[in-house]
Amino acid sequence: MAKNTFFIRASVNGGNAGTYSETTIDLGSYTNLGSTKPEVLRIHNIIVQMSDNSGFIPKMTGDKAGSAGWQLTTQAQSGLVLLTDDSFVAGGRGAFRNPDSDVHSPTQVFAEQILAQDYTEGYLIAVPNLFLGGVGETNFTEDVYFNVMLECSTESLSKAAAVSLAVSQQ
Repeated sequence: MAKNTFFIRASVNGGNAGTYSETTIDLGSYTNLGSTKPEVLRIHNIIVQMSDNSGFIPKMTGDKAGSAGWQLTTQAQSGLVLLTDDSFVAGGRGAFRNPDSDVHSPTQVFAEQILAQDYTEGYLIAVPNLFLGGVGETNFTEDVYFNVMLECSTESLSKAAAVSLAVSQQ
């Protein structure tokens, strides 16, 4: 039988000053380790959009390059973390270039992402919050937003398995 999935949406303004920003995603209604039948969240798919505040691609200074990055973690962070960090769930980064002499959206890019769908059965979450963080560098002429849509389901685990999972994500 197919699992019923639902969507969780969040957005963070990564700005255009090279300063990391973060927002909290409350999972309290989806994860519960305190009951006799603990519930955890499984993220099956993540869709990411990088935009300005109107939904368009952010513009850059003419003939310049810069980078931007985002991440989804199980702990609050003060900057982007490496894939090897225990709290890392998903993330992406890109190097962007506007080769034109005028201010435009970049037309050259190198980008990479690690998403829940890259894992065999998605990513299992047992903590009460996720943290969506992002940063845009200074050659962007407007704020860079990272918008995510998480396709999720909930499932039961044994108390011991749920607590062990939660501890591993701290």
